[in-house]
Amino acid sequence: MAASPSLRELDRLEDRIRLHRQRDKRPVIIVEGPSDARILQRAFQEKDIAYFPASTRSLALEAAEKLEAWAQENFACVVDRDFDDAVEHAEQRLRTVHPYENADMEAMLALSRAGLDLLLEVGSCDKIEKLGGAQKVSSQLMGILEPVTRLRRANAENSWGLAFDAVDLSSKIDKKTMTLKVRSFCNALLDNSRNTPELSTCGWPELPSLSTLMDHAEGRQHVTREPVCPRGSKPYFRGRDFLLVLGVALCGYCGTKRAQSVTQDILEGALRLAGAHELGLSQWGLDLLRLIGAICND
Repeated sequence: MAASPSLRELDRLEDRIRLHRQRDKRPVIIVEGPSDARILQRAFQEKDIAYFPASTRSLALEAAEKLEAWAQENFACVVDRDFDDAVEHAEQRLRTVHPYENADMEAMLALSRAGLDLLLEVGSCDKIEKLGGAQKVSSQLMGILEPVTRLRRANAENSWGLAFDAVDLSSKIDKKTMTLKVRSFCNALLDNSRNTPELSTCGWPELPSLSTLMDHAEGRQHVTREPVCPRGSKPYFRGRDFLLVLGVALCGYCGTKRAQSVTQDILEGALRLAGAHELGLSQWGLDLLRLIGAICND
């Protein structure tokens, strides 16, 4: 006898949205998680919009595909682009997918005025000025992430299954020169990936060698396609990676903070609070409102 479906399998987001719209005709925005819903609610607080967190990007895209097939209107699916091609492929067949600029929400905000405001507010103005100003410091910190971005893309293309989240990126940064210790980072990435239990069961290819990782990180070996944002946002990076780098820099290089006061989570919360208003006024935000019918096209 076949196993009965679980409650989670029966609770499909697209079904909940379609049922919801039988009594609520407001525009709908599907997001990956609750924090995305919160910042968009702040950004568009004057608009009457219903938000539906999907819990994962794949479930958000799946719901959007079903809703389009059912000819539902006035909704959008807002997701991270990340470092693979899943969102690009979804955009080719779905008109309602509206990814954040750059790799994700945090990267989008870090490159905005909100990112500079955060640096100036939390950092040392004297140190930042001596280093050439907020824009120069921000660009330098983002440049530290170039090898990480290359590795993230190579990992996606080759399905290596590298355990990026298991490596403390902040510990691999030289705090005096504010540069990435590339070999140390690659070594830690391999060591932590070898200890990932899923590697033995998921059918992923054998892990690459250290020299292969180094070649990718330092740009000697190229990926098939560089990760890019179609809306022109660059440099391309993961926002939470940047916040880790920023946290290190604020503890001496361009600030006077203690490490516990500038953790990744604290900086992320501050960035989202600082960026909500700007997000609502951005071209990205206006395009989203037009997509869901919350404002009319010019």
